[in-house]
Amino acid sequence: MTEKERKFHQLLISILNSLQEWVVVTEDDTGQVLYANEMARKKFYDSQSGTFFCGADCPFLDKFQSFGGQERQYEWNCFPDKVFQVKEYPLLWEDRKAVVHLITDITCQKENEASLEMMAYKDELTGLNNRRKCIHTIDSYLEKGVPFCLCMMDLDDLKVINDQYGHLSGDKYIKRVSMELKKSALEQDFTCRFGGDEFVVLYKNCGEAEALRKLDAIDRTLSKAQEEYPMSVSYGAVFVEDGTNVAAESVLEIADERMYCFKRARKQRKEKERGGFTP
Repeated sequence: MTEKERKFHQLLISILNSLQEWVVVTEDDTGQVLYANEMARKKFYDSQSGTFFCGADCPFLDKFQSFGGQERQYEWNCFPDKVFQVKEYPLLWEDRKAVVHLITDITCQKENEASLEMMAYKDELTGLNNRRKCIHTIDSYLEKGVPFCLCMMDLDDLKVINDQYGHLSGDKYIKRVSMELKKSALEQDFTCRFGGDEFVVLYKNCGEAEALRKLDAIDRTLSKAQEEYPMSVSYGAVFVEDGTNVAAESVLEIADERMYCFKRARKQRKEKERGGFTP
């Protein structure tokens, strides 16, 4: 190595040691560590003993040794709760074919992204998905040809409960309905607070008759609940077959119309039982 090359190498080492990323250089053929910068030595690799802190059987290290000769970038989920971004490039290191691995801890970034996604797609009161996520999911099902039953549900007399018992009672009513919805849904199903006192559930690969049975069971459970105010829900359902050419808004409108037909019929039945009449 010439004096000029030696000085350049020292400069390179100085730069690499100043980085916050972990930098590890391995020999291409054997996977032997040729260099680890200061940050990597603190967190990842003990240069004195020649061992990695995570142990010789770490699958992360196996990933290092599977380098195929081309630049690559990937994310690695490291047990139990760390996420790393890895960029790898082939190079010559002191005249040896080698690979440089640039490793960045992006755990905080991923946590922030997950938090922002939750804010964007989750309802704060119930923890269910929100309207934005609902429309996106319906569009996805329609695009992929997934058969599903879309059910629209509305809480009966929520305004009356808010007025007579207070909004905390109204919130409790909303949360109770969301809990029953979660119970009725399978892992593959989608539940959503669509807005205000309206909920949407997408029962995947479920026929309309079966979906209505699930909604009726929720309504019966709520009606039997021992609360200071009566609880019940009105609902409507529409089954969307594989390959149906329809917009998400149209499916929602059909379910919404059927829900209000149900609500109107229930109201008329109650009025009739009380001896009144609702046109």
